[in-house]
Amino acid sequence: KKEEDFVGRQAKDNFRENFIKCSFDYLAKNGLENTSVRDLCKVNGISSGNLYYWFEGKDEIYISAAKYGLSKVAGYLFSNAFGALKENRNFKSFFGNALGYFDNVKHELRFIYQVATSPVYGERMRNKAEDLNKTYEKYILELSEMINCPVEELTPVVFLFISSLLDYVVWEDKFVSTMQLEYLYGILESYTKKIANDKEETK
Repeated sequence: KKEEDFVGRQAKDNFRENFIKCSFDYLAKNGLENTSVRDLCKVNGISSGNLYYWFEGKDEIYISAAKYGLSKVAGYLFSNAFGALKENRNFKSFFGNALGYFDNVKHELRFIYQVATSPVYGERMRNKAEDLNKTYEKYILELSEMINCPVEELTPVVFLFISSLLDYVVWEDKFVSTMQLEYLYGILESYTKKIANDKEETK
C-alpha cells in the first residue's frame, strides 16, 4: 500500500511538472491575456474537468509557470555567463552579446512580468521570491569562485543586471540597456583588476 501511494504521488508530481513546463511555453508564446485554462488543458492533452485533480485552480498554474520560467531564464543567462568565462576568462563576450540573450527570452520574461505585476497573482508570486533568491545566491557563489570576486561585491551587480534585463524586456530601448550593461561590465572589470593587482602586491 505504501509503495502504491509513493508511485501515485510520484506520477502526480511528474504530471504536474510536465504540465507546468508545457503551460509556460504556451503562455510565453501567447501571453496571459490570450490564454484560457481550456487552452492549457488542450495543449497538455487533458480535459478541463480533470484539471482540479492535479491543481487547486488557474492561479496555482499561472504562478507555478512563472516561477518555473524565472528559474529557466536565470539558468539560461548564467550558463552563458559561465560559458563566456570558461572561454575567455572575462565577461567581455558575455556583456557584448547580452542583448541577444535578452532577445532570446523576452517573450518568456514578459509573461513572468505580467504575473509578477498582476493585482491578482503578483502578491502570491512575490511571496515565492525567497526560493528564487536562493537560486541566484547559488549562481552568484559559483561566479564568485570563478572570478575570485567577493560575494558581497558581486551580488549587487548581478541584481542590477537582472533589473536591466527586465527594463529592456519592457521597453526594448537598446541605447539605455547598452549603457547599463557597459556600466556593469566596467564595475566587474574594476573589481577583477583590483583583485589581480592586490595579488601581485602580496607576492
